[in-house]
Amino acid sequence: MKESNKQKTFARYLAMYGCISTGMIYGAVGVIAILSFLKIKKGGADEGSLLVYLNDYIIGKIFIWIILVGMISYIAWRMYETFMDPYGYGTKAKGLIRRSGIGLSSIADAFIAYSAIQALLGTGSVQEDGQPKAEREIAGKLLQESWGDWLIIILGALILITALVQFFYGISKGYKERLNIDHFSKLITWLTHFLAWYGYFARGLILGIIGFFFIKAGISKGAQFVVNTDKAFDFIGDHVGHLYFILVAAGTVCYGLFMFLLGIYFDPDKD
Repeated sequence: MKESNKQKTFARYLAMYGCISTGMIYGAVGVIAILSFLKIKKGGADEGSLLVYLNDYIIGKIFIWIILVGMISYIAWRMYETFMDPYGYGTKAKGLIRRSGIGLSSIADAFIAYSAIQALLGTGSVQEDGQPKAEREIAGKLLQESWGDWLIIILGALILITALVQFFYGISKGYKERLNIDHFSKLITWLTHFLAWYGYFARGLILGIIGFFFIKAGISKGAQFVVNTDKAFDFIGDHVGHLYFILVAAGTVCYGLFMFLLGIYFDPDKD
């Protein structure tokens, strides 16, 4: 029993740290997107761009280390959920789909961890202004290979599936399995669900746009079509409307706030 309690405590802190780190970076990305819209800051509403910007300051480097360790912790927890099945989803089709969705949701976190390592080492070509130079360089190198276009298409498809998982997770309230909010007042409970629904929808929309353009880059064999989070925001603002840009940026902030709540009130014992 003691060993089980220790494992649950470790799981709780692993997930808690990862969720709070995720909340920090997406809350900041949403704020930067709003500041860019208001012409207060020029671009940079992207996870990698944010980390490159922070790397110029001592306190920023500390923040990057916090994010890096947090992302690794969160990925470790998501892999544990996927393979060890602590919620008992099972090995039937429905259970495997849910577990696969959990694993796919860590793709974005892996990219953030990679960007954090690049920022700390001063390698790569991630742009502070949000330009997807690094992503397009990688795509360009892949397209030089005979199998590169298919790899980009597959990656785009996985990102699109992850976007759908985000939508489903928000609509179905799947996050409730890990969130201990039964003691909250009705108002706070409603607010928590609102942050989750709005946040997952906004995050899913951004991922969907990124996935779509990855697939387009693979089909067209053109690396210039690849976009990151910053350019996904720009696509919404330029082709859908400024109001929707603000709504998605605010939703990204909500996603960050919800991840904070999820980290603080994460409950590994909850069914």
